[in-house]
Amino acid sequence: MSKPAPRTVRLKRLAALVERLRKRAGLTQAEAAELIGVNRTTWIAMEGAKSSPHRGNVLSVIEKLGASDDEAQELLALAVKPRDPAWMRPLRGRIPDRYGEYIDLESGALSIKSWEPSLIPGLLQTERYTRAHAYSGLPESSEEQIEARVTARMRRQAAFVERGAPLWAVIGEAALHYQVGGRDVQREQLARLLDASDEPNTTLQVIPFSVGAHPSMMASFAVLSFGDGDPPVVYVETPGGDLFLEEPDDLNTFRGIYGHLQATALSPADTRGLINQTIRDIERRAVRNGPRVAVAQE
Repeated sequence: MSKPAPRTVRLKRLAALVERLRKRAGLTQAEAAELIGVNRTTWIAMEGAKSSPHRGNVLSVIEKLGASDDEAQELLALAVKPRDPAWMRPLRGRIPDRYGEYIDLESGALSIKSWEPSLIPGLLQTERYTRAHAYSGLPESSEEQIEARVTARMRRQAAFVERGAPLWAVIGEAALHYQVGGRDVQREQLARLLDASDEPNTTLQVIPFSVGAHPSMMASFAVLSFGDGDPPVVYVETPGGDLFLEEPDDLNTFRGIYGHLQATALSPADTRGLINQTIRDIERRAVRNGPRVAVAQE
């Protein structure tokens, strides 16, 4: 049974079909908008994949622009907004729209390849690490908004594990050393990475400081792959806002970068060794005795 296309992919496909019908009819955007009884802004939003169109407007497009039976069926299927998972509904309005859009994408991904130069990937973070990073990294957010993010991240992890989709995570060594939330949280987070590296659907690699310069030292990104003919989507986090890239040239660029990152990084086995060594170094530097993290067998 096929799943609904993720929101960004779905709207792009719908927009392309609407644009094709309009051009085939020889109409401008203003003329098409007038023909189906909406303003030009509404048409531009529909053709620009900015929002989910009302079903009535889709039916008018089908009728007025002469869509074939196959085109009509596809338009109606694409116009159905995917239902949020039950756990997401209380969080709508409390997390940013772009983060919600990423969760929509992630929930439909058959596999994810992520790169983080200085942060533990969200799907592998402990709750205490997530909360500490959110309070430090989002100073303008309210406590309610931060706790909503923490809840969303923990629920995302549970949903991803339940689906059993493969995750390949490459991280920079800096992510192992930042004491996000303090030494105890850092040790707990590193132990979580060791556990994750044992999971059958998770591949973890670290790029050590010793390699020097390498591709994509700055921006973090993820390549999300889907089935049923939907193209992959690259999600890029930037200080100026998050980007969703779907053009073939962009996909080829980021696939190439990810291949270089995988080739540059330590093997999964050597990655475990480095994490274990980092835990031992933390223990040796600890000023006070405390709960020790069990070091896995290398």
